[in-house]
Amino acid sequence: MTRRILILSPCDLFPPVHGSSTAIYHTVQCLAERNQVFALLSKLYSQRGEVDLFSPNLTIRYGPESPLDRLGYKGLLVNPLYYGAAWRAARAFRPDVIQAELLWTAPVALWLRRRTGAPVVLMQENVEYQKFVRFGMTSPFLKLIKWLEGWACRAADRVVALSEVDREAMCELYHLPPDHFRLIPHGVDPHLFDYRPDGAAMVREKLALDEEAPVLTFVGKLDYLPNVRAVEFIAERIAPAIWSRYPSARFVIIGQGAEGLARYRRDGLIFTGFVDARAGRRPNLSDYLSASDVVVVPLDSGSGTRLKIVEAAANARAVVSTRIGAEGQDFVDGEEILLTDAVDEAFVDAVLRLLGDAELRERLGRAARRKVLAQYSWQAQAYKMEQVYQELGV
Repeated sequence: MTRRILILSPCDLFPPVHGSSTAIYHTVQCLAERNQVFALLSKLYSQRGEVDLFSPNLTIRYGPESPLDRLGYKGLLVNPLYYGAAWRAARAFRPDVIQAELLWTAPVALWLRRRTGAPVVLMQENVEYQKFVRFGMTSPFLKLIKWLEGWACRAADRVVALSEVDREAMCELYHLPPDHFRLIPHGVDPHLFDYRPDGAAMVREKLALDEEAPVLTFVGKLDYLPNVRAVEFIAERIAPAIWSRYPSARFVIIGQGAEGLARYRRDGLIFTGFVDARAGRRPNLSDYLSASDVVVVPLDSGSGTRLKIVEAAANARAVVSTRIGAEGQDFVDGEEILLTDAVDEAFVDAVLRLLGDAELRERLGRAARRKVLAQYSWQAQAYKMEQVYQELGV
């Protein structure tokens, strides 16, 4: 059955610069293999790259830019230009189902449902209210977020959560039954992300790194508060402890928004800026991960896609993460990943343990890739989405 799926995205996908845009990019790509897809994008946080997804089943359009864009994603809640673009898309495309990517597109999706009758699937990349609580927010805006998220989750015909942890949180917060949700974790392309010695050598040469220098990597959007805190932990807590044992070690910090982190710049910390994950861009993100001895995820707050761990695992890299950094994922501590409760001495000890044991690094990395091949792929997640549509009679 060929469905007509209208996907409302709050962000640009070309190129995908963070976990949410990466997930939406691959969702659009995979769903368009068997369905008609119309994706309405926004220029928010855009790098204004060229569209590189092409299919007779796929239509890509952008909402017009607006002064409300200065509010970020929140501006979409009340942006009449985005509503107008969404209505024009729905009227021309006549969707069978409307997919709201992230909370911020839910109001326009539910508004369209009243006019088209098409059911709405809300993709909850995280629990927004919980995320802001973890940030320490106490302003009246927090109450608005909780009300908005509760309303959107109750009103949507189906809500997709990334993990059991997120589903349980939303059930408790918004008094919803578990069967209102479906669990579809994000995935990875195991052909694009795979260990490549030639790519690793290319990156080490590009960064002027000695072949024997230990390389520790962190990936994240660097204007996102949890990732800013992670960089702070690396610069002030983790790196000094590692350098005391491995003076030649280098920390490679990858992601958009590094210009705001000048206070953490020092010798031994390399900020690359955004690195494209897509094939044909060399060196790409897989090459940078291949050059890494250890991938670190020192998060103490936040929620969301957590693609950094899945992508590192696909590259057969050893990962050290806090439990909150790997929350909702199925990697087994001590077998496929090393986990700690906080960014503390135990976290540093885990990193040092890996740096001193190449066999352990290799064993964890191989096991993590096997888990990716068994459970995490974008194709498998697209099939699960189609099952959700089928449940809704589409």
